[in-house]
Amino acid sequence: MEQLELQAQPRTLTGKKVKRLRQAGMVPGVLYGSGVQSEALKFERREIETVVARAGSSRLIKVNIDGSDEGHMAIVRDVQRDIFKQTLTHIDLQALNMQELVRLPISINLLGEAPGVEEMGGVLLQQIYEVEVECLPSDLIPSINVDITGLTEIGDAITVGDLDIPENIEVFAEPDEVVVQITFVEEEEIEEEAPAGILIGEAAEVAVVGEEEEEEGEMLEEGAEEVPEEAPEEE
Repeated sequence: MEQLELQAQPRTLTGKKVKRLRQAGMVPGVLYGSGVQSEALKFERREIETVVARAGSSRLIKVNIDGSDEGHMAIVRDVQRDIFKQTLTHIDLQALNMQELVRLPISINLLGEAPGVEEMGGVLLQQIYEVEVECLPSDLIPSINVDITGLTEIGDAITVGDLDIPENIEVFAEPDEVVVQITFVEEEEIEEEAPAGILIGEAAEVAVVGEEEEEEGEMLEEGAEEVPEEAPEEE
């Protein structure tokens, strides 16, 4: 599998001043973890968006910092995005010791189409989207792929015990826990009848008591970009 790499630069701007970095096409972040001191970094936006999309939560990334001869093997621990534009505004990277076990979630991807949906009129219900695992960093896999083409009947299901996971990865979930299954949803016909004592055509008045919700439009986009730094970073 291709090794993901990410170029980083030391960062001096913190707090509200990081807005300047974002305006210049950079994304602030922090690297912390085994064998490294917490360090404030900045990344080129295009590069980091691509790497984050490919890495998910469990793929190793080699982080190369300008001015340092040694790269750090890390995983994405947290990302923050602008609530309006959905652009990356901050990232936390955790450096790993390749000889120590790491515990983290691995996402579950469904592959193919379940015949029970189209042929039997069933509904595909995915109940688990990720499972927590523990293993050495070198044994990490990007995701767990699940073939659903064998789900042909209503009630057919795939459990955690059915997942194809290497033996050197320990899974923290019950084997009989359902990951995905074919279910059937019955439509209920509700007969609407006029309540006794009310004449048809008579106007009825309904009072609704509640609190007004704040309009999202009142939220300033600039405020959304000023996301607080994560705990590892001291401002």
